[in-house]
Amino acid sequence: MQAGRIPGDGFLLLTSAPYEQVGVDRARAVPKAQFLARFAADAVRRHDPDLAERMTVRRAVLNWETRTMEAVEAGGAA
Repeated sequence: MQAGRIPGDGFLLLTSAPYEQVGVDRARAVPKAQFLARFAADAVRRHDPDLAERMTVRRAVLNWETRTMEAVEAGGAA
C-alpha cells in the first residue's frame, strides 16, 4: 500500500477451519475459526494500528469433503 502497488482501501482477513463431518466436527470448527480471527485481528491491531483500521474480518468453516466454505458469525469481538 505504501508503495502504491495495491489499493489502500482496505484488506480482508479471512480465517477458516476445516471439518470432515456435519455435527460435532463442524461444531468444533466454528469456535476455532472465531478464535483464529480474534487472534489474527488482535495481532494486526498490536503491530500496525493504522492498517487495522482498514481491516475487514470474516470467518468461515470449510467442509473438507465438498470444499464448501460457509460463513460463520463473529462469536465475540474481532
